[in-house]
Amino acid sequence: MTSILATTLAGNYSAGWAIFGGAAGALAMLVVIYGGRAMGMTKMDLLRTLGTMVQPKGNTNVVYGTGLMMHLMMGAAFGLVHAGLLHAFDPTSGGAAFGLGILLGAVHGMMVTGGMPMMLKMVHPLVKDGTIDDPGVAMTGFGRMTPMGMVMAHVVYGIVIGAIYYGAVT
Repeated sequence: MTSILATTLAGNYSAGWAIFGGAAGALAMLVVIYGGRAMGMTKMDLLRTLGTMVQPKGNTNVVYGTGLMMHLMMGAAFGLVHAGLLHAFDPTSGGAAFGLGILLGAVHGMMVTGGMPMMLKMVHPLVKDGTIDDPGVAMTGFGRMTPMGMVMAHVVYGIVIGAIYYGAVT
C-alpha cells in the first residue's frame, strides 16, 4: 500500500536547506516588521524585545545582536517544521509550494500573534516592570496595525521558506 502523502519530496528531506530557508525567511520577516515600524504602523521593536528578554540591562548593540541571534535561531528551527510540513502535504509544483507557504505562514502568524502577548506578560522583565508597553490583546498595545503586520511577516516567512526549500530539494 502506497501513501498518497510525500511522494514527490519523499526521501529528499534536507535539514540544511530547511535551516537555510528558515533563516532567510526570518531575515525577510525583519524587512516587513521594520518596514511597518518605519511607516509608523507599529511601535514594536522585535529585536530589542527579544534581546531584552534575556539581557534587560544590556548594552544596546548587545541587546540587538542577541535579539537577532534569537530571531534567526527561531527562524531556522521553524524552517525544519515548515519543511517537514511541505513533505507531509507534498506540493506537486512550485505554485503549490508557494500557496502552502502562504497558508502555513498565516496559521503560524495567527498563533504567534495570539500567544505572544501572554508569553511577554509572563516572562519578559521589562514588560513586567512597565519599561516596555503592555502588548495588549493580539499585540495591539504596539499599534492597531501590529497584528496584521505580524501575520503578514509570517506569511512572507512561509513564502520564502517554501520557495527556497521546494526549489532546493526538487
